[in-house]
Amino acid sequence: MSHLTHLYRVRQEMPTTLKQIYLNSGTFGPLPACVSQTMQKRMLTEWSTGRAGTLFFRDMADIYANARLGVARLLNADVEEIALTESTGEGLNIVGYGLNWQVGDEVITTTHEHISALGPLYQLRDRFGIIIHFADIGAHADQSVLAAISALVTKRTRLICLSHVTWTTGTRLDIHAVAQLGRECGIPVLVDGAQAAGAIPVDVKALDVDFYAIPMQKWLCGPDGTGALYVRSASLHSIASTYVGYWSVKDEESVVWELCTSAQRFESGGRQTAALAGQAAVLHWLEHHVGYPWIFERIANLSTYAYQALQQVLGITLLTPEPGKSGLVAFTLDGHDSADVVKQLQEKYSIQLRSIRSSNALRISTGFYNTEGEIDSLVRVLASYSG
Repeated sequence: MSHLTHLYRVRQEMPTTLKQIYLNSGTFGPLPACVSQTMQKRMLTEWSTGRAGTLFFRDMADIYANARLGVARLLNADVEEIALTESTGEGLNIVGYGLNWQVGDEVITTTHEHISALGPLYQLRDRFGIIIHFADIGAHADQSVLAAISALVTKRTRLICLSHVTWTTGTRLDIHAVAQLGRECGIPVLVDGAQAAGAIPVDVKALDVDFYAIPMQKWLCGPDGTGALYVRSASLHSIASTYVGYWSVKDEESVVWELCTSAQRFESGGRQTAALAGQAAVLHWLEHHVGYPWIFERIANLSTYAYQALQQVLGITLLTPEPGKSGLVAFTLDGHDSADVVKQLQEKYSIQLRSIRSSNALRISTGFYNTEGEIDSLVRVLASYSG
């Protein structure tokens, strides 16, 4: 099958990409047909046959298991190292609150973290008196993250928390180097993978991190309210389960209280089974029908194409330090408010991207379903702003 034929078939499965120029997978990815069809089928099954009985519970357990397996295959993890979550933020909270914090304990993060990572840290600071240190990696996140974090490590450092890809500039941080530092110092490393999972290859074994949290609704084009947390098997007992329930325990009917021996111990009560079925379905579709190698190459190539095209527009200043390292390209447009530009692009041209208020920047996400022609259209419109 030719590249163009494959792309055409992918776009047919994602009808919203045929109606607008969708360049915002870093916020929400477009849903493919398999997600809506699978979720509807599950809801209709529950509606027509009920939600009780041996078969119902067996099917529900299988759906949960398939969702975990799909994530494990994506991240090159063992399925026992995957816990299902509702979001990246939930995974970050699980780890943050899983540590036994004492007043004066320290955590290191960077100056380019999302509120999903910062929120739990601020809350831990306010509740337990921990100290947060910010590793300054520069305005574009292009300074050495290893050097910046290394300079802040002390005997009281209990956790290092950082993004794999910065949401502000699309910089891919050297996670492996930071993980090695953490291993040498006995400090666990927690990674926010929101802008990495589904956009670039992620191998948690090769990265050697302790914890890696991801969402499904962004680059993986999955349902809202689904995500996952990778917990390295050797790090399983370094954090405690903060809230527990049916899915956390080894045997829900045993009189002996015993948590699961896998990362499932960090799951609590039941989730929306139809959404988990959609999660499993989209991961299967991405892996077996679209193809992860094709996806990652396509995103990188389009990101490079956009980077180079935007460089030619008068009045645009690129914030992304290197082309093709992620699916994000961030830039400013001289003399214009980024939020206003986003609104105008949506209303006048059906072009979807997002603004970053703190830097008055515009950010595009080059999804595997996008075309060079769509990027050309965006660039033409942006050029008119500087004309």
